[in-house]
Amino acid sequence: MDSFNIWKESVMHSYSSSNKVHSVKVISRKEKTWFVAATSDGVIHVYDYNNKMEEVSSFRAASDSFITSMAVHPTNSYLLSSAHRAVKLWDWDNGWKECQPSFNQEHYASIRQVAFNPKNTNIFATASDDHTIKVWSIGSPESKYTLSGHLGKVNCLDFFRCDGSGTQYLITGSDDRTAKIWNMEKAACVDTIMEACVHTMEALMSPVNSVLALRDPLYLIAGSKDGSVHIFSVEKEVSVHILSSTNFRLERIVNFGSSGAIWGLGNLMGPSKRIVIGQEYAISIMDMEMCKH
Repeated sequence: MDSFNIWKESVMHSYSSSNKVHSVKVISRKEKTWFVAATSDGVIHVYDYNNKMEEVSSFRAASDSFITSMAVHPTNSYLLSSAHRAVKLWDWDNGWKECQPSFNQEHYASIRQVAFNPKNTNIFATASDDHTIKVWSIGSPESKYTLSGHLGKVNCLDFFRCDGSGTQYLITGSDDRTAKIWNMEKAACVDTIMEACVHTMEALMSPVNSVLALRDPLYLIAGSKDGSVHIFSVEKEVSVHILSSTNFRLERIVNFGSSGAIWGLGNLMGPSKRIVIGQEYAISIMDMEMCKH
């Protein structure tokens, strides 16, 4: 028996399932107040959290494996899902039908996370156990390019940009105990794709399970298997330029090890700089203002 809860200081709603819940996302768009939950039987369930947890829809998204990750499109009625080596795009305005053309299974091992690029929402990225990241475009079955450099499974990723330059970056975390920063504009160019990795964060002592980019000011956060959270800052005076390896500084390491591995990081909405930390045995909230030196 597995379950998940919706919180607002205390539990508002609770849902139980006979199958494990692997991923949950919120869809808040116009009149829609939904959340979607992917269970280990390959089914995605859609619930209205403002209507006594009414199940709006459910559909099979994978036939022979469980859903490893989901991502909600920033503007369109799309939900992206990954299961083993497959990626699928679903349109809730079209009865949750799969969008065509379908994407090729180019990864050689399971996909761990999918994410849309907020700057160019037709672009998304996939992180895989085959040690690579692939970048895709909606409407094309083939990936645009591949980012290689990690020496272990790539577990997580998040897009971010520096306000001064507007350049888009990607942070990725791996079992090789590093997090890498990629310049997406260099990566999109064949001539400079090998130079796309601008920095490798090597101060990590355990596989990186989750990464998160916070803005205003910019912090890059890595959550590890040993229960530690590493907080990196970017030098303000150089934020208007293209980032390089000299721009990053480890600010602090916070240890949540007693509650198990860190499996998810998220930022809470509102003016305060707070992040939520999902662990094996607990959910914690950390105020970034309290983490400054």
